[in-house]
Amino acid sequence: MDALETLRDESYTGANRCWPCTVLNLGLVGALVMFLRGRRPRSSLLVAVVGVAIVYLRGYLVPYTPEFAPRLVAASPVPDEWFHGEPAHGETSQDDVTRRENESLADDVEIDGETVFRELSAAGVIEAEGEQLFLTTTVDTAWHERMAELTDDSLDALAAALQASLPEVDAAEPYVDDAEWIALGADHTQLLPRPVVVAELAAYEVLGERLDDERLRVAGAEAFRMFLDRCPVCDSELVESSAVSCCGGHLGPRQDPDEMLVCPTCEQRLYTFELSDS
Repeated sequence: MDALETLRDESYTGANRCWPCTVLNLGLVGALVMFLRGRRPRSSLLVAVVGVAIVYLRGYLVPYTPEFAPRLVAASPVPDEWFHGEPAHGETSQDDVTRRENESLADDVEIDGETVFRELSAAGVIEAEGEQLFLTTTVDTAWHERMAELTDDSLDALAAALQASLPEVDAAEPYVDDAEWIALGADHTQLLPRPVVVAELAAYEVLGERLDDERLRVAGAEAFRMFLDRCPVCDSELVESSAVSCCGGHLGPRQDPDEMLVCPTCEQRLYTFELSDS
């Protein structure tokens, strides 16, 4: 089983699985099995086992499905909602569709990324090696130590710590459906996933020792998440994914989808690398 698991492609399985593509590929496997059943029964059984295993582990059987499926769906008369029947990523509750997911504590902070990284560099928070950026060792260690402490807190304690630490958070309370969230604001409609809260609150506190500008601390805390390689809550290794599902999500020939860091266990997005149109 361990050998089979090494074949798994996290980009198209688990939380990232495209079910229409999965069903289509399983249907093709089934058609081939039925074709071979009356002619070569043993071969049909082998095809069934291998085909289902590949779709389970890789997400699809037909080569390049993620590349051609979006164009086929976009050109077909089939309604797009057939391929996206579940609530959109930001609609996290089936019984309360007014609650929506926030990307970050910095959603309302208007500071461009270039300014954030310039100020973090000037404060000795990040350093460059060639074209790559890294947190300095001292900052990275302090951040991970604080994340480990916050991870052990209950959801109630985490909400209280968030409200006490950030002046702009006037209200915060736990919210649980199929995942754990912190609901922000007086109406509690803006949700932040627990892993994002842990990562950003820890970063915000660490930056408090190095930056005086409140808005810059909040924006910098969001930027810290790009340096995550493991989930701060469950410690699962993060996987790279695309902001566009393979069915019906094609943007256009001159556009690239945003890339994301996703926790496959918590099924939460930890960071989105926004790409400019090419």
